[in-house]
Amino acid sequence: MASTPSAAPFFARLAPAHFSTGTKMLLILTAALLPLGLIALFASIQSAHAKQTQREADARVVAIAEARQIDILLLRGASLIRSNLGGAIVNDRVCRSMLTRDQATLNAPLKLALYNGDGSLACATPGFAAARLPRPRSATLTATLLPGDDGLRFTVPAANGMYGIGEIPRNHLHTVLATDRSQGITLIQGDARLDISSIGQVSPFVRRVEVATPAASGQIRLLLTVAASRISAVEILLVLLPLLMWAAAAAICWIVLDQLLVRPLRQMQSAIALYQPGDGPLILPRITTPAEEIRSLGEALESTASQLVARELELEEGLNRQVRLTREVHHRVKNNLQVVASLINLHARGTEGDVAAAYASIQRRVDALAVVHRNHYAELEENRGVALRSIVAELTANLRATAPASAAHMTITLDMISAFITQDVAVPVAFLVTEIVEMVMTCDPTGSIALTLLPGDTPDRAVLSMEASGLTASACAGNIGRGRFERIITGLARQLRSTLHYDETRGRYEIAIAVTPDLEREDQVAKKI
Repeated sequence: MASTPSAAPFFARLAPAHFSTGTKMLLILTAALLPLGLIALFASIQSAHAKQTQREADARVVAIAEARQIDILLLRGASLIRSNLGGAIVNDRVCRSMLTRDQATLNAPLKLALYNGDGSLACATPGFAAARLPRPRSATLTATLLPGDDGLRFTVPAANGMYGIGEIPRNHLHTVLATDRSQGITLIQGDARLDISSIGQVSPFVRRVEVATPAASGQIRLLLTVAASRISAVEILLVLLPLLMWAAAAAICWIVLDQLLVRPLRQMQSAIALYQPGDGPLILPRITTPAEEIRSLGEALESTASQLVARELELEEGLNRQVRLTREVHHRVKNNLQVVASLINLHARGTEGDVAAAYASIQRRVDALAVVHRNHYAELEENRGVALRSIVAELTANLRATAPASAAHMTITLDMISAFITQDVAVPVAFLVTEIVEMVMTCDPTGSIALTLLPGDTPDRAVLSMEASGLTASACAGNIGRGRFERIITGLARQLRSTLHYDETRGRYEIAIAVTPDLEREDQVAKKI
């Protein structure tokens, strides 16, 4: 069955590896909850946009109503003027009385003027300088904004060629439109503007809604500006609430996870890091989390630690028992070799000549093997192998003690580095040294031999060299045991898995042997580097 892909690697990549677990969890939770916060924020913005659209629709209704008031005023004025232009104007007094009646009918301080068919002024209301006004070019009702915010002028032509002109003052327009301080109305015609009312300066937190609608049959554009209600703290909170909820959700999740999950795990980690196997059973701090899994994990860790301590004690006891058995084996082998050496010594008594020399040679080899076991027995606690310098020093001392009378004054010098070798290497090395020293005793009893141990090419190799004048080809040319000696040391070199080099001019044997690397010295060198 195919495994379901996990989202954990994706969220793990959101936080850098060097961040703490709490920081990583906060970043992951923030990223995980961000889409929900954005959706809620979008919904809030859409709701605010819907409210703004509703306000614009309400303002548009008001603007249309205000434009209709202007249209009604213009149509009423145009109807009255047309009724006056239906017949001939008898005289100036009758004309003025008609205009006065029109003002009373309109109940407005409009400026009115009537013109004859030839364009001459018939009459005008008092204070209206209408004599020089231009003749209308259109056969329909026209409306024009007056310069200087004086008001609105409309022209009404008649079928008989007569026409009338009226002007509506700005103050009357302000009264007709019934504006208040929350509304601003401006009439716009081309570059001309007539401000009927203004809302003035408003706070940045007060919304301004502007809508435009045609008036006077589309000849004028009415611009309505509405100062809506202030942006309240509640509305600001509603817009910011999704972001606050997103941040609060991430913070709450982080606190819950950090305190109930990460913190107990961190406590257990600290307790485990400070625990040492020899300190007794592992005791974790009291876990105060409702997560049953974490408490079970703590109990499992304590149980596992107890089992490991018990197992370690068993292993330590078994190792100590094995060490004691091994020491006992080496001790018994050493004792057996000493018994063998004593028996050889007893049989050698009373013998002379070659027989005594043969017994002495055998005894020296048994002593060499005993030296290896004794040193291995002594170094067993450190488990580093056998100290080669100690073996060679004890071995050469025994060789000088058991040397024949002719070689009583032969000198053996040692110049060896500190090195440790295994028992498999120690035995053939001990026999090799014994064979070569005994050969020097035979070929040059009054001479000397120098044993040197130097570091090899690698840390696990060392070079053992033995040089004496009695080992030259000329010194031992007549020795009948030379051939047997060569076969023996070649076989020992083969056991050491190395090549024995011989310089017949200098009387020098040299061989590379395996040694145990000095780990402490390597660590010190590595730290210096």
